[in-house]
Amino acid sequence: MEEIKKEKMATVNIGDPTPDRKRRIVEVLYAFLEDKISIAELSGVSRQDMYRMAEAGYVKYKHGRYEEAEKIFRSLIVLDHRNPYFHSMMAAIYQREGRLVEAIMEYDLSLKVNPEDVAVFVNRGEIYLRNHNYRRAAEDFRSAILRDPKGSNLWANRARSLVIALKRQLERDVGKKK
Repeated sequence: MEEIKKEKMATVNIGDPTPDRKRRIVEVLYAFLEDKISIAELSGVSRQDMYRMAEAGYVKYKHGRYEEAEKIFRSLIVLDHRNPYFHSMMAAIYQREGRLVEAIMEYDLSLKVNPEDVAVFVNRGEIYLRNHNYRRAAEDFRSAILRDPKGSNLWANRARSLVIALKRQLERDVGKKK
């Protein structure tokens, strides 16, 4: 019985790929290894499907279902680690859960992909402010404000008001030391 299976397997044509197909497979694998494409692109998961998942995760986040939202965004990050929105949402979840080191790490990853995201600077700066790391908070708020010279971005305006809070906090801390 086992010999028959081996014979059948030996005669089964697995389908040698054509040279063009081999070349394409090698190109795709190299692109993946060089971090030019994501697992989603490699496996054929569409952007539309990922954004639907992200929308579901955002709804869960807004309703305080952080554990479920975290699972969704963690999966999305695995599929496409180069998407700054997925990292910033993961950071927001961590921030809400009080996992501040992880939140800062995710904000850093988000900024690595999109260094112009004002909201990420403000959120990360707020973590620093609440943990009395005033220098880093000021740097993040400054970065956010400099990206909005017209004063039209709501996040940059939040940074401007947090700078005032930072200044007051510094004055209180100096007053306590005296």
